[in-house]
Amino acid sequence: MRILLDTFVFVWLTSQPLLLSSRAREVLSDEENEFYYSDASVLELSMMYSDGMLEMPKTPRQWVNEQIKTWNVKSLGITREICYRLAETPAYHPDVYDRILVSTVLTEDLYLMTTDEEMSKYPISIIW
Repeated sequence: MRILLDTFVFVWLTSQPLLLSSRAREVLSDEENEFYYSDASVLELSMMYSDGMLEMPKTPRQWVNEQIKTWNVKSLGITREICYRLAETPAYHPDVYDRILVSTVLTEDLYLMTTDEEMSKYPISIIW
């Protein structure tokens, strides 16, 4: 499976794995799966960090880069197609970062690992 990790699923994976569901831990431990982290999540973390809403052990640049290497997670940029899909996707979810993740999943044909129940309003496959 190809799986996009929600912003805080990635944070929990790296720092608080007990917050992950047993299903999430099972999927994350399967070496046949491929995991991705969106630049939208990096943007969200960076904004929260710069606004003082999120403490991190290092700057977002240092921390995210270290963690994606450690956990073998691939970076996924925000392409024009994802932006176009965002404009075509209903705004069921109030958070634009989460809507970008939905648009990414739809564009790239991925599963989404998230705890966010609002995401189930979209025609995507969710793992939790």
